[in-house]
Amino acid sequence: MQGTRIRLIIVGIEGEINLGFIARLAANFRVDEFYLVSPRALPSSPEARRFAANGAYMLDKAIIVNELDEAIKGIGLSACTSAKIGQKGDVVRHAVSAREFAEQIAPRYSSIGLVFGRESVGLTREELAKCDLLVHIPANPDYPVLNLSHAVGIILYELWQSLNKPQLYEKAPEKQLRYIYEKLEPVIDSLVDKERVSQVKAALKHLLWKSGITPGEASLLYYLAKKLKRVIEECEKQ
Repeated sequence: MQGTRIRLIIVGIEGEINLGFIARLAANFRVDEFYLVSPRALPSSPEARRFAANGAYMLDKAIIVNELDEAIKGIGLSACTSAKIGQKGDVVRHAVSAREFAEQIAPRYSSIGLVFGRESVGLTREELAKCDLLVHIPANPDYPVLNLSHAVGIILYELWQSLNKPQLYEKAPEKQLRYIYEKLEPVIDSLVDKERVSQVKAALKHLLWKSGITPGEASLLYYLAKKLKRVIEECEKQ
């Protein structure tokens, strides 16, 4: 997709037909990498291959891993997906729409991991917290849960449409954002009450990866993060 590497990650997929449809979608929209985390339906399934049609080659490319951490390793932006979004105080489930993600956020990154959960229960809170961002497909609030393969198709389509648009100014590379987060993470551990640490870390990730800041702005934020970390360390020594 126009220089942005797309890694499609499916956690705990249960249905062979869904797996086949998803492989077909991965071929339709030229997904670069296809990861399956602890799948219950396997790429070797004849049923999956039948429903993948001419996209069956994506099943041959599928990489199977045991943990989500392995699947998102080395990715500039990891985006989990969920039909369930949070209330005001539930930062882990604060989401951006699929269109906002595709048009305003995704084009800033050289690599994106799209993470989808199980057909039965989706992604756990722990899995959502591992991602940099949560993406949601707005639908009928009385019945917002889409079939897994349909959700994959909608988000891949939105990305396909948006990633050809020119950028108006240079965006900070994901490596700079990761450095800022890594400098501020121990600050959060030191200052924030234990029961709120995960929420504050999620808020910081969302803020950084949605921001669209320039390299110069990122450099100054990194400088500030280093100073804060040093002050905290000196206070703890005293």
